[in-house]
Amino acid sequence: MSSTVIVKMNTCSKTHKVTVSMRDDGNLDVNIQTDCKNVQYYADHLKLITIDDATNFAGSKIVDPDIRGPLSAPCLCPNAVFDAAWIELGMLAQGLCKKVHGNELILDKFDEA
Repeated sequence: MSSTVIVKMNTCSKTHKVTVSMRDDGNLDVNIQTDCKNVQYYADHLKLITIDDATNFAGSKIVDPDIRGPLSAPCLCPNAVFDAAWIELGMLAQGLCKKVHGNELILDKFDEA
């Protein structure tokens, strides 16, 4: 089985499809399909993560500066890796994900805070 999260980065017109699959050894395979050269670098360097990488932000390969390399700070691809891994691990319910469909960042409501 596998879990997939789609990232639509409207600010840079890029899309990333993040799929995480549980391996028999308990580690997780990460596959990222993207039309962004910076995220492709990230994808090429993040093929395998551990459960600790998925559950602990500090020290996680998902946010390792050497792996994140050229990603901009606002890039949501690393968040999608966390989400896909949490779904795959059963820590984020598939039913809830289907119900809410997605999370949202609203960028144009400066005066409504």
